[in-house]
Amino acid sequence: MFRRCRVCGSFNLKKIFSLGGQPLANKLKKTIEEKVKTYPLDLYSCQHCTLLQLGKVVSKEEMYEEYFYIPSVSKTGLEHFEKLSRRLIFELDLKKGDLVVDIGGNDGSLLKFFQKKGMKVVNVEPAKNIKIPSNILVYRHYFDQQAAKDIVKIQGKAKLVTGTNVFAHVDNLQGFLKGLDILLDDDGVFFAQFPDVRNLLAQNQFDTIYHEHLSYFTYEPLHHLFANTPFELWQITSDNIHGGSMQIWVRRRQKLLEQFIKNVDEIRFNLREYLTPKVTRIIGFGAAAKGTVLLNYCGLDNTVIDYIVDGTPYKQGKFVPGVNIPIYPESKLLQEKKGTIVLILAWNFKEEIMEKLKGRGFTFIVPIPKVQIYENSNSG
Repeated sequence: MFRRCRVCGSFNLKKIFSLGGQPLANKLKKTIEEKVKTYPLDLYSCQHCTLLQLGKVVSKEEMYEEYFYIPSVSKTGLEHFEKLSRRLIFELDLKKGDLVVDIGGNDGSLLKFFQKKGMKVVNVEPAKNIKIPSNILVYRHYFDQQAAKDIVKIQGKAKLVTGTNVFAHVDNLQGFLKGLDILLDDDGVFFAQFPDVRNLLAQNQFDTIYHEHLSYFTYEPLHHLFANTPFELWQITSDNIHGGSMQIWVRRRQKLLEQFIKNVDEIRFNLREYLTPKVTRIIGFGAAAKGTVLLNYCGLDNTVIDYIVDGTPYKQGKFVPGVNIPIYPESKLLQEKKGTIVLILAWNFKEEIMEKLKGRGFTFIVPIPKVQIYENSNSG
């Protein structure tokens, strides 16, 4: 019945939990008389890479060709997708005309937010019964290498490939990644979201274990999975949706360092382009260590930055090393006039800082992860 670990290939699998024989959770009966099949719902742990996984794999056709779950009926789900799309567009700097492919995109609820921003979209959705808006290009197929080739032939390479609550459904993960290698552009990103095992265990979410969810990922098996592929985990994040979800951001391995160096140079260029030559007063907010590094690398000294404010009494009255910028209490900033530029060096607290100074007519500059300008605090 059970083969090998779908991540590392080990035969050393230990059965740790069973929910007995269960029907397919999303395959609803059409009549009360209809007979249903049951399948073992047993959870195994790989003793090599630690992946938690189901032992029984039900065929894709049995589970997905007719599917009854759609995300668009949930206000919470739609709000999550809208927020997620904004975050992906911002962090990946997506542009009009870029291709976004959603694997298992269901009724297109996520893709419509990218489409509204002018991006090309493709929905890879095998369920034949799910209705998808006519303005969204649909590929009615399970995602594999051939599907990737077909999409590239017609639409080109994708800047973003998403799989929300899909990646954990995949049995042949290596084949999936080979298809991703074909589809993803050189600087493209794969984003996946799936149940977070930490929440599942801590909150007794045993009802999240069902036949669609073949894999229950934690950090170790994820790193093991991508170790010998063209890809690398760029970051791992989380969200509260669906009782707690893990999110992985994956990029091509050889591009990560190159892109980092390029991005840092771009930050320095953009900061100097905007702040020099100096045309108005410029105040820094936050005399943190990260600010010292940024100011010195970007060459922003006391001829550019008038002073820095910080709420820590021990820092006040001192000077930032290398650039000799004086540090004052936050109250000094309240004396500044409308139009003053505030460079938020403590960018990890940007929302708090902009809210604190809201309505004063300042222009805020947030340097990380890329330079962004917020005029007159309207975007706080």
